Amino acid sequence: MADRPGSSLPAVPRPARPRSGQASYSPRRRVQPSNAQLLVYLALAVTLAALLVLTGVTLTVASVVLVVLAPLLLLTSPLWAPVAVVAIVSGGALLFGCSLTVFALGAGTWAHRHLTGRHPVGTHRVGYAYGYARGRGRFAGAGGHATGYHGQGQGYDRMKDAVPGA
Repeated sequence: MADRPGSSLPAVPRPARPRSGQASYSPRRRVQPSNAQLLVYLALAVTLAALLVLTGVTLTVASVVLVVLAPLLLLTSPLWAPVAVVAIVSGGALLFGCSLTVFALGAGTWAHRHLTGRHPVGTHRVGYAYGYARGRGRFAGAGGHATGYHGQGQGYDRMKDAVPGA
């Protein structure tokens, strides 16, 4: 386009295309880091150095405490073993008791709703969908369970959904 006579744009030569077997290489300009990037790297280096020093101090103090308290732990170990067993057994009993409490609350809530008639709408019909088709003694799985059609009778042509809107 720029090569055409009468064009107002100057002619710019196109870069040479690499041959089919050669990889294209274009030298890239080296980007100089800015002052902000240098400050970020300096802050990162200082932070990592401080964390490394704190890790060393922590490990040193833990080693010294272990060496100092080892004889005390060795002398009092006959007391610690029964305490550990009691703590493990009482923790297990607490977990068991809490799980039984949750189960009892759930069962009591279900029984209260069921006995007072406040169970979800349509749950009394779930048995029909999986067992007998409208009380006629015919198993619903073989006679049209997939389509919901169970023949003529009792004013229903299709089974109702167990959950409204399903």
